[in-house]
Amino acid sequence: MKKFHKRIFKRNDNRELLIYGRTEHTETPAQELDVTPPSSPHLRWNPSRHEWVTYSSSREKRTSFPPKKYCPFCPGSDLNFPTEIPFGGFEIAVFPNRWSSFNTHNKNIDISGIKTKSSNGHSEIIVYSDVHNDTIAEMPLDRIQLLVETWNDRYVALLSRDDVAYVLPFENRGEECGVTLHHPHGQIYCYPFIPPVIEKEIAAFHKENFILSMMESLEQKYFVYQDDDIIAAVPPFARYAYEVWIMPKKKVAGPWQFNDKQIKSFSVCFQKVVKGYDSFLNKKCPYIMGLHAAPKLDDKSFHFHVEFYPPLRSGDKPKILAGSESMAGVFIMDVLPEETALMLREHMNI
Repeated sequence: MKKFHKRIFKRNDNRELLIYGRTEHTETPAQELDVTPPSSPHLRWNPSRHEWVTYSSSREKRTSFPPKKYCPFCPGSDLNFPTEIPFGGFEIAVFPNRWSSFNTHNKNIDISGIKTKSSNGHSEIIVYSDVHNDTIAEMPLDRIQLLVETWNDRYVALLSRDDVAYVLPFENRGEECGVTLHHPHGQIYCYPFIPPVIEKEIAAFHKENFILSMMESLEQKYFVYQDDDIIAAVPPFARYAYEVWIMPKKKVAGPWQFNDKQIKSFSVCFQKVVKGYDSFLNKKCPYIMGLHAAPKLDDKSFHFHVEFYPPLRSGDKPKILAGSESMAGVFIMDVLPEETALMLREHMNI
């Protein structure tokens, strides 16, 4: 595997912009964006669900649906306005989210009758490319591998922080998922607690490795792609019609434990899934994608995997979380997982 370079650029707000690439980045910066006061989000406890809800009112001010020529994630030096990345080019860029849902601060929040605390932690943006219309489906494979290496570098750095209990890299793609900036990018949320979904997975893994058990017992009819290291499948209990999980055949706590061969296999599979979705719909498929990794780098029981949730019911019809899903937490499905796996396999197993 080629080595990567990381440039640490101190911005005018004293926060760090990280540039990852196969070649060393030495470009002189152009004009930067004006300094934005850091957010002060807070948490409120929901006693009926036993879960935290985070509030960050500053997010209402974030950029929404800008024209391409005013995209804040494009390289800024050749434009007539500053952007988050004040350079003429880059491969992958990572920087703190100005409108963070999790940000360690010292402001006290006191609301009578409600349990509250500061929404400590951290939130980052990870921009996959300096090309505005680029997509995971069409990027060179080495860029996907660099993305995996970037995630790994951030995992190691962020999981070492005392104010971070869990790190979740994810991507929302498409307006159906609430995306307001179409430049290819994802996010990294660093929670001050273990999120409920991950908490349940941790408990399940302590009983048995359900990922390994599922892969061993799963019939081929659920597979959409596999090689020596990776399986991609529609889980037989899918809650979304075109839900796909990417699962390493060998248990790893997170992608930071991959060897070079596994990184390449994972990258190939990751790209095939995204490209297959787009081919199936004949357009950029909307999806929510998240990396489910262990809360600690040396965890021994968690089995890393990636989950894709296209918010679709069938074809390109939207899946709305209606009465049963929203009020009872019970998903109602119109199609069988083995049927959608058959359809997706034709586009992903190429």
